[in-house]
Amino acid sequence: MDKFKEKVNSLRTELDTATAKVEELTAEKKKLEEEISAKEQENSSLQKKVGKLEGDLDEIEKNLRETTEKLRELEIKNENNERQVTKLDQEKIKILYIIHILVESYLYIFIFFPLNKKLKLIWSTF
Repeated sequence: MDKFKEKVNSLRTELDTATAKVEELTAEKKKLEEEISAKEQENSSLQKKVGKLEGDLDEIEKNLRETTEKLRELEIKNENNERQVTKLDQEKIKILYIIHILVESYLYIFIFFPLNKKLKLIWSTF
């Protein structure tokens, strides 16, 4: 009977130890489930942020493409304007040369030539 009581006590001790271990593992399981839930919420939040950042990136890339295209257009306009300025400068030089020739012609025809005639008349009197 003593052996039986010892065996029962031994089994009770094992049962108590097993029950304590089950309670400990149950508490640990609950703690891990809470951590998993928190991590899942964090993951969900991060996924939303990633989605928003991807959307922002798409918008920024679109703006960059548009801005780059506008820059190309402005560079082309600028090159065309520079060519036009060069052409106008050349035309200006030609026009100034023509004005110079016309002024010289005017001076010769209306000032020097009549003066020369007068001088000849004056010299002829001597």
